[in-house]
Amino acid sequence: MNNKIFISDKELKTYGSTDTLSDEAISLLLHQKNNWELVRSNFQNLEQIKTKDFNFDDYKIKVQFNPSRIVSSSAKVDKKTIKDRACFLCEENLPDVQKGIKYKDDYVILINPFPIFKQHLTIPHLKHTPQNIENSIEDLLDIAYDLRDNFFVFYNGPKCGASAPDHLHFQAGLKNSTPIEINYKYFAEYFGRELFSQNNSKVVAVNHQLNRFFFFEAKEKSELVKLFIDVVNQLKKLSTSKEEPLMNIISTYTENSWKVFLFPRKLHRPKQFFAEDDSKILFSPAAVDMAGLCITPQEKDFNKITNEDLVDMFEQVMCDSFTIENLQIL
Repeated sequence: MNNKIFISDKELKTYGSTDTLSDEAISLLLHQKNNWELVRSNFQNLEQIKTKDFNFDDYKIKVQFNPSRIVSSSAKVDKKTIKDRACFLCEENLPDVQKGIKYKDDYVILINPFPIFKQHLTIPHLKHTPQNIENSIEDLLDIAYDLRDNFFVFYNGPKCGASAPDHLHFQAGLKNSTPIEINYKYFAEYFGRELFSQNNSKVVAVNHQLNRFFFFEAKEKSELVKLFIDVVNQLKKLSTSKEEPLMNIISTYTENSWKVFLFPRKLHRPKQFFAEDDSKILFSPAAVDMAGLCITPQEKDFNKITNEDLVDMFEQVMCDSFTIENLQIL
């Protein structure tokens, strides 16, 4: 990769602290706002973004109307489209004004120009290699740790919301911006089935009508990786696909331990996405949506969506209860 993409430490320091990677990322955001009109405009527009809460008996889902996300939400990710288009995460296709922070010689930390959060990063691999979490789970955990002061990190599977499934990348958002980060203890206690608990590590299977996921917590990275791969291998056996099982992942580092939320999926998009009548809702759930912050890029969908719509669409795309209720740690 050409070094022109990397911002110098000297230049970064003129925009703020560089004491930690989290500080550097915030300083990079200020740099890009100052030097890139698209970033400045889209982050300013977040101040006027509409949101509303949908209350259920034991859970609250947030819906955000965010027109800048239309490109991602409606992205075509079939093999022909991916093959025929230039990869927008490869360095040679990035705008000249876009600058980033080199991370461990393998990744570059960039500002996402189409943000969901007031602080939103995209972290692509420096090589054009497909999304694959088994080979990169340690990277995800390292990034979550190094950005722990201000960010959580997330991963969208190649058929579960990644608009660039052909290029390995993560994203990071402002910490504690999703309902799942705030409510995970409640879910684990009242809807969870403990699969493993030993040496400050645990795995819990959560079965809720709006959220089915595996929750991992560990103080040792190696133990978490081992448990995570165990669950993914079992999901493979339950999957009809020969590729990576459908999944989204969120990771955060708090209270001296990693927390990882693995959302197994059975479908990329609900039927409402493809409807050609009044039932159409442009909803293409990825990690953030599965974590309870649903993005609607069209205002008409934001205005009409109901509790019943949310229950129906989540039921279509989430894994079934059988997966949650029957998986065991080997």
